[in-house]
Amino acid sequence: MEFDYFYNRDGERFSYYMLPKILVTDGKFQSLSSDAKILYACLLERTALSLKNKWIDHENRIYIIFTLEEIMEVLGRSNKTAVKVLNELDSSTGGLGLIERKKQGLGKPNIIYVKDFLSIFSFEGKNYSSEVKNLHTRSEEVTLQEVKKIHGTNSNTNKHESNHPDFRFGKKSYGIFQNVFLRDEDIRELKGVLVKDFSNYVERLSAYLKSTGKTYKDHKATILSWFYKDQGNRRGIKASNIPSLEEYDKGEHL
Repeated sequence: MEFDYFYNRDGERFSYYMLPKILVTDGKFQSLSSDAKILYACLLERTALSLKNKWIDHENRIYIIFTLEEIMEVLGRSNKTAVKVLNELDSSTGGLGLIERKKQGLGKPNIIYVKDFLSIFSFEGKNYSSEVKNLHTRSEEVTLQEVKKIHGTNSNTNKHESNHPDFRFGKKSYGIFQNVFLRDEDIRELKGVLVKDFSNYVERLSAYLKSTGKTYKDHKATILSWFYKDQGNRRGIKASNIPSLEEYDKGEHL
């Protein structure tokens, strides 16, 4: 088997599971196997979909449905191994406690609550998600930039969110890291142009912003710029006619 190289931004064509770095580097998670960490990343990604679909219980907790068959398919493991890996995450079966399963009965699949892996950490009582810049060490700051606490859909935004300038302009947060800000009319216009690719571009931008620390004045314009550049590349248009990745980084196209 011979694989080709990545060129330019080709790597962003694909969807990714985001494995929080802290699950690999922190000793509190060393008991987990690699399969269990990968599975947790898959379950964590699914919570974003549940959030969009408003799969929230009466206590405002996000839940997902991820069957054993799906786990077997995602991990490429047998039924026995898939059960073992799932048990590593569930405290009720001797696992670490990163998930909680609830039976529905009547042959229905279990509901799974994916627990917040950052909730066991505390620094002077400050919230990891909103106070990253105030952490005392650089290593902790870098670690936290790799991860995100999944937010509930409570209409009362927290103090950090209400003070964000994009919220004051009537924008709402989207993407796996809740860092893509768009108005309702932006959503409608983007869906009209991107159609089925809308979610993919939002998630790409969310992951890109989080991983690079870049900022853009207008996320709608950035998404459209990426889309039109991708369309141009597919049609063989010279790259010089389309904003380059360096121009994206500098924000010169906005």
